[in-house]
Amino acid sequence: MLKNKLKNSKTPKAPTTINKALEKSKLNSWAKVKIKGNVISQENIGLEGLIGLEVLKNYDSTLIKTNQAKFSRKRNHTKSKKLAPNSKEIPLSESDEDMTTSSDSDDEEEVNEIESSIKKSRKQAFQERIAKKLEKRLTKKEQRKLKRKQNVENHQTEDRFKFIRPPPFEIGSDVDQCNSEENVEQREKSKLLDIDDLEASYSSYGWNGMGVPDSILKALAEKGFKSPTEIQNLTLPAAILGKKDILGAAETGSGKTLAFGIPILAGIMELQEKNISTGIRKPLNKNKDKNKSKKRVVEDVFSENIPITNDNDDLSDNDTNDICNNNSKPLYALILTPTRELAVQIKNHLMAAAKYTNIKVAAIFGGLSVEKQERLLNKRPEIIVATPGRFWELFQQDQKHLRKLDEISFLVIDETDRMVEKGHFEELKNILSVLNNDEQKKQARQNFVFSATLTLVHDLPEHMQRRNFGKRPRFITQTSEMKLQSLIEELGISQPKIVDITRKQQLAQNLTECRLACPIECKDYYLYYFVQRHPGRTIVFCNSIDCVKRLATLFGILDCQPLPLHANMAQKQRLKNMEKFCDQPCGLLIATDVAARGLDIPNVEHVIHYQVPRTSENYIHRSGRTARANKNGITVIIMEPGELKSYVKLCKTLKKTEDLPLFPISEHYLKAVKERVDLAREVDHEELKLKRVQTEMGWMKKHAEEMDMVIDGYNDENASDQDEDAFVIERRRNRMNLLNARLQLKTLLAQPIFPKSFSFKYPTASGHLQMPEISRVTFDAEENAEDSAIKVMQDTIKDIKKAKMMRNKKKKT
Repeated sequence: MLKNKLKNSKTPKAPTTINKALEKSKLNSWAKVKIKGNVISQENIGLEGLIGLEVLKNYDSTLIKTNQAKFSRKRNHTKSKKLAPNSKEIPLSESDEDMTTSSDSDDEEEVNEIESSIKKSRKQAFQERIAKKLEKRLTKKEQRKLKRKQNVENHQTEDRFKFIRPPPFEIGSDVDQCNSEENVEQREKSKLLDIDDLEASYSSYGWNGMGVPDSILKALAEKGFKSPTEIQNLTLPAAILGKKDILGAAETGSGKTLAFGIPILAGIMELQEKNISTGIRKPLNKNKDKNKSKKRVVEDVFSENIPITNDNDDLSDNDTNDICNNNSKPLYALILTPTRELAVQIKNHLMAAAKYTNIKVAAIFGGLSVEKQERLLNKRPEIIVATPGRFWELFQQDQKHLRKLDEISFLVIDETDRMVEKGHFEELKNILSVLNNDEQKKQARQNFVFSATLTLVHDLPEHMQRRNFGKRPRFITQTSEMKLQSLIEELGISQPKIVDITRKQQLAQNLTECRLACPIECKDYYLYYFVQRHPGRTIVFCNSIDCVKRLATLFGILDCQPLPLHANMAQKQRLKNMEKFCDQPCGLLIATDVAARGLDIPNVEHVIHYQVPRTSENYIHRSGRTARANKNGITVIIMEPGELKSYVKLCKTLKKTEDLPLFPISEHYLKAVKERVDLAREVDHEELKLKRVQTEMGWMKKHAEEMDMVIDGYNDENASDQDEDAFVIERRRNRMNLLNARLQLKTLLAQPIFPKSFSFKYPTASGHLQMPEISRVTFDAEENAEDSAIKVMQDTIKDIKKAKMMRNKKKKT
């Protein structure tokens, strides 16, 4: 019957329009949908907010909401017009009218379906028209912002990690409009990543299922962190997804900084998103009209013609940035460290990880001007890395950004065992009393406690062990569990996750330990021998500042270019020496325990303890400056007979059953080493004598001028030796001795101490020496391997083991 109707019609265009309508109705069974609710795949990847083409019948109505909004404008369409708007009306004859009245009910249902499909096509056309009108109504400022974003995206390189989440909140855009369900078209412009590509990228870098945001993953990929370390693998899921307090103990160089840095950055990003979604933002105060404020009307994408008004029309970009900086940037995290250099290092690590976020980090420590650091705090950074002393000083001055200190969301105490020691960092107790004053805020805060020696326990001293003889011991030996429990109670931590991956020896697996036994006056000889025989990046640790100063002057005379580092130096000079040491491949750093904890200096090959450390914690942290990130390293103790007692305590605490092996020294070259070191000591002694004489002469001359007296021999250059004063004669003698000693030392330093091996070079026709191409690389590698202290010590350890096995075999036979 439907075909007969179409044949009797006068215009042949109607069938084509009906066929088009049928095709459109088939296409309209597919529509853009938005998944709402907590939808998580098997790989723990959130799929909420994903937009795609799906069939509406396959989903529950509670999880799916289409983008088609209801029309609010009333349309005066008669029910008689049931064809498409482009098709013309078809007049029917009387016979046709009779046929229509006698048509079957089945044909009427088909016509109704065609009519409904045409209605849907009209609605889609109407929606597209209104969307175009709304795009035209955008203000000039918003168009400029879109152009700027497009230019930035074009100039940036392609990202490995694209975002599933909606774009971040923009200054000047309304909160409700950013989170409205109808604003899907703007979100579609942001680049979305398919689930398969995302899983492949996560699995390739090993960060799958840890909850690390994509912006942080991108920064980590640029730095070359393809997979997490052991401590990061155990702490990140519990810290990011479980929001638990972490109490971690791991070896030096195991990646503890990012183990607490990544959860802090991820948590701040979540808190910022929550504040945006709930609309927590202070009102904008304008300079021109404070009482007048324009209310922005939230538009429905498919609603009637509603005027658009922007609340930031009268504000420039700088004004909006200042308002956002002043009002919407609280202090989220506080990280406390024992040393200034460690604070700078943690700040640099966090800034590198937060490269593609809007999170700012500031370092606050002593040695720099307070005014500069107040200016840093006025910028309202989200994270502060500080030493306790300077931070408490600024807090007592009622700094604006630190007023709500008890409301922070994250607290980190790095190198906790050092920070909690008695007699050190008294300001830490004051800071903890402020933080733990309110019980509710204390429970809401997430805490991180990390150290390499967190579970290291010492034995009781001898006088306490003597008193423990009897039925009831007076003193109880502390266990690692007791130590951790006391830390939890002191810091106010509730139900933390304890992660302890330290080895029994508390040291890195790739670290080689050894010692050098010598008299106290021969320590300088062995140190100079080691530095000259085995070149490489070396750190020499001393127990006192005076020892650092003496070694720095002595090795400076020997042209070793040492770099001192101790607490009495100016902070700028300390930072300069650290930068120079990191730039020199064979640098020599002579430092106190200021440089022992936490510093991540790349490619340190040797750590030398010029004096036996006072505590086993210091030995572990000193030795941890080498053998980092699965690289080999060596630590050497230069000990004299008076340090035997502290050495035995050290071995007992570290549970070593045998003595450390002795480092091999060739006595044949010690004679030349002693000659150079003795001359350097003589030069140092003569310089001190000359300075002393000059200061005495200056004192005498100054008082003589005040009393209007003339001293014979001071000003008369042509005076004879008999007329000269004794001070002048002594000064001249000291200068001559100093010049002679320097000349002798210069000639000795020009000669090599250790003879070089055969170079296999041969002369060419041009007169230049040349090495064979095949053997050049191999012989260079052999020379470097021979000079390596790690290789020498490993070979000696093997020889010691072989000799021990031979002795055991002889005993058995």
